[in-house]
Amino acid sequence: ENAVTYRIYGCEKAREERYEQTLNAYEKTAVRNSVWQSALPPLYLAASEAGVLFIPWFGTKNVLGSGWSAWGIAAFTTFLSCFTKLVVKSSKVAKLFNAVQKAEVSWKRIKPRLTSPAPLETLKIAPPADVTLSALSFAYGEAPIFSGLSLTAHPGDIIGVTGPVACGKSTFGRVFLCEAPYGGSVRFGDKELADLSSRKLAGTVGYLGHDPELSADTVKSNVLCGSEVVPYLAAVALSDEVAAMENGVETVIGSSGTRLSGGQAKRLALARTLAHPRPVLVLDDPFSALDRKTEDTVFANLRDYANDKAVFLISHRLYHFPQMQQILFMEGGKTTVGTHDELIASVPAYRRLYESQERGENHEA
Repeated sequence: ENAVTYRIYGCEKAREERYEQTLNAYEKTAVRNSVWQSALPPLYLAASEAGVLFIPWFGTKNVLGSGWSAWGIAAFTTFLSCFTKLVVKSSKVAKLFNAVQKAEVSWKRIKPRLTSPAPLETLKIAPPADVTLSALSFAYGEAPIFSGLSLTAHPGDIIGVTGPVACGKSTFGRVFLCEAPYGGSVRFGDKELADLSSRKLAGTVGYLGHDPELSADTVKSNVLCGSEVVPYLAAVALSDEVAAMENGVETVIGSSGTRLSGGQAKRLALARTLAHPRPVLVLDDPFSALDRKTEDTVFANLRDYANDKAVFLISHRLYHFPQMQQILFMEGGKTTVGTHDELIASVPAYRRLYESQERGENHEA
């Protein structure tokens, strides 16, 4: 386990001795178990078959009329056949005992975990509030992914997050899930996100990952747990496409959405996020598989939907960044915050990225 990780970080030699010890212990334990499992069945079989020796003695006396009852040859033969079958069954008792012992060991390990979970506290959706990042940083080990990030997002703001590939955009989005310690501060209103319980955090942050999961269920079940699904499908420009499916919102989309195109899968996952409103939304590349016309429709609907929410929209596509209140540009572990016009004037890498997309759009037109 974890061999690839050790290899990547050059720790193979440090683990070789531990691997060898573990392997030797496993081999010895397996041999001991095999000896007992292999030795007991023949012993039980021998003990069971020893009883057959008494059958001719008592059976002969019964046939001759001097036993406990008078038998004919047919009765004796029938008794001998039934007893032989019983011997075969009883010889398998050893295997049954082994199975029971294994089950008992497993049960002792599992039983402590079979406790009723504590009831979850009621999920309460937090009211809108400012999101304040102060000197925010994150690192895996010693090398920081990004640092020195400070900005404030008000309800109704859409904050664009962009930068080169592997600059830390998705890592920034996952900071809001508080899965790992971060540096600096992320405050929602007057509360630090890291100090919230998991239930309170779930009632505060809505998250759409870069590679969202879809279950092998209906369109409706992938978006909601009950209630009405159509408004959210319309918000992501998917309602007409779903209506054209054989069973509408009850159409089963297959494992991981295999029956959907990449754009449809992205929009369905976005619809699920919108269907469970939270005051803070983190959307990681929701437009990556959409054409420009569909993206325009979805973004316009998102602006209306998010009029009382703080949205962090992570994207490589910058078509709508001029309409956003603030933009976070990440590159080489550094972060720059400003409006679209400010970044065009002060960050050459952002300007080149935006202008290259604009030229490509005009060329296609």
